[in-house]
Amino acid sequence: MRTELLYLRDSYLRRCEARVLGVERGKGRRAYVVLDRTVFHPLSGGQPSDEGVMAGTGGRMEVRKALLLGGELKHWGVFADGELREGDEVICEIDWERRYTVMRLHTAGHILDYAVAKLFGRLVDTVEALHGPPEAYLEYDVESPPDPAALEEIAREVVEADLPVVVRFVKAEELPEYLYNAPNLQRLPTAEVYRVVEIPGVNAMPCTGTHVRRTGEVGRVKVLRVEKQLGYRVYYTVV
Repeated sequence: MRTELLYLRDSYLRRCEARVLGVERGKGRRAYVVLDRTVFHPLSGGQPSDEGVMAGTGGRMEVRKALLLGGELKHWGVFADGELREGDEVICEIDWERRYTVMRLHTAGHILDYAVAKLFGRLVDTVEALHGPPEAYLEYDVESPPDPAALEEIAREVVEADLPVVVRFVKAEELPEYLYNAPNLQRLPTAEVYRVVEIPGVNAMPCTGTHVRRTGEVGRVKVLRVEKQLGYRVYYTVV
């Protein structure tokens, strides 16, 4: 990938300077833009895409979505003013309110994984997940519905402990030393280096998503409802 993914090392970075590597025009004012570096997290790993703007001397784009397409991170949006061309220098800025909400929800998702495992007495794989708008949920591969009140109580304990959320980069051969209480490992893609997100004593799992620095930032985890799908889908929010 040609684009440096700045969000992998700093989830709190809201803006950056970048250079346009390529522009693919679509219908009307729409286009895909590839940059040499970005703060925009794409739609991936159960995390919705960031939104925001990028602007240079040639124009301004409203970024509606960032996507991983053909090994590239592409920013899809609409030119609101002028247009951008290859070689342009731009300033990128994400919708911070949306991002921070997603960060809280994604960390809450890791906490709920722990809560479900504790409730069922075993690791539980997820069938599907979305850690953000329009509605956050985790679907678990279980035969019976998890109790919402019990999930909220376990999550409350983790939040109130205000534990650090630690991000580290680990070589493939060292990965087993760092992982624990990590579901879905059979689906883990092959890589030379993995990004591991750990909440000490809770879980440590491969994850490329954005997270808060401490569990206390998550706030109260509230289970909205539980629905039967392929497994049981837990809809949740943070307040």
